[in-house]
Amino acid sequence: MPIYEFFCDYCEVQFEELVRNGDRPRCPECATTDVRRLLSSFAVHSTSANLGGGGASKSCSSCAGSSCATCH
Repeated sequence: MPIYEFFCDYCEVQFEELVRNGDRPRCPECATTDVRRLLSSFAVHSTSANLGGGGASKSCSSCAGSSCATCH
């Protein structure tokens, strides 16, 4: 079961919920089902043995590139 982020249109609370297919989540504050799913951001961490030393590299916060120059 995936965890999704939701926003309640009635009481304006943001929350996370485990959701099965077809289930409508309820707001934990006011119990309404008048909620909408939000787009969640996620983090990417990568390591590469091809960087000379074989150590871990830090990636840009907005992509999996090894430097921000690759995504801009």
